[in-house]
Amino acid sequence: MTLRRLSIFFMIFAGLILCAAPSAMAQEKSFTIINHTGSVVRVWGKSNDFEFGRVKASTITDCSCNALYNKDCFDKKGGKAKIKLAREDKNGVDLWSGDTCVKLYIAPGTNIDVTLAADGRHIKCEIVKDYEIKKPLPTFEEADLNKDGKIDEEEAEAIQLKANFKDFDSDLNNELNPSEFDNAVNKFNIFRGVPF
Repeated sequence: MTLRRLSIFFMIFAGLILCAAPSAMAQEKSFTIINHTGSVVRVWGKSNDFEFGRVKASTITDCSCNALYNKDCFDKKGGKAKIKLAREDKNGVDLWSGDTCVKLYIAPGTNIDVTLAADGRHIKCEIVKDYEIKKPLPTFEEADLNKDGKIDEEEAEAIQLKANFKDFDSDLNNELNPSEFDNAVNKFNIFRGVPF
């Protein structure tokens, strides 16, 4: 009789654990880092020693935090995480971070776009609403995939420029030379809204 009662108790206990598991999973909070730099970006908490990890170049990485342990992540009062992002130098030792990346207060579900600052050494961070955000503009050499010294319509399509191609083809030869290409990229951000 006691063995039977014990089995019933364990079955009920197991059932309760299974019911509680989805609820614990639902409490997990995360934020997203979108790295547009040419190097690795390190992400870690500012208010404690919890390290989120490293985000490789041109990737989207979800940094997760469990609300049960949000002393290591999102603040219990304000609901925001205090984090720092920095670009890892090529030698893997030095970290370079711009003013906008030193200390961020972010809510769960926030997307952070990381790009190189104008000096090419530091990074800058911007909180964005969705994944499909701007990507650093290519140089003429990067956009010229077949290396023939001009951007044809196929290459323009690869960088989402085809729809406005004729607006920038001033000599109407169905190709963009370096000057026409520079004019195009200076007019608008051709990567706005383009996923990668």
